[in-house]
This record gives sequence, structure tokens and C-alpha cells, in this order.
Amino acid sequence: ELDFLVDFSKKYDEVIGARMMGGGFGGCTINIIHRDAVASFVKEASKAYFEKFNIKLTAFEAMPSEGTRINYNIKNSL
Repeated sequence: ELDFLVDFSKKYDEVIGARMMGGGFGGCTINIIHRDAVASFVKEASKAYFEKFNIKLTAFEAMPSEGTRINYNIKNSL
């Protein structure tokens, strides 16, 4: 199922990258998609996934953050 989703994403120029994560326990795919194409990609991927496996696809949208950093503005409350 994960291979199917990654292979499916290769058809879209708007997908910058796709990979499988945590396949040993069900796993998921991570897709980096141009913002304007997210809704249409999820719609088409969900349709293709259901047609292939008869399983409803669950998609989660996330935005990148600044990553790990040190916050020097924390005040000691002791």
C-alpha cells in the first residue's frame, strides 16, 4: 500500500518528494507538495487508494516549522 502511494505521487509535477516512513507498523508516506496542489492531490490519491485497496485513505496536512532551536527568552520561575 505504501509503495502504491509513493508510486502514485510520482505522476504529479507538484509533488517535490515522497517517501515511506515506519513501514514495519503500518507506516505512512510523507509527501512534499506545492501548496496550491494539496487538495487536488489528496482527492486523487484518496480515490485511487480506495479503488485499489477498498480502504479509505486518511491524510494529514502539516507545515514545516523552524525546527529545533534554543529559546533564550525563558525566565526562571523559581
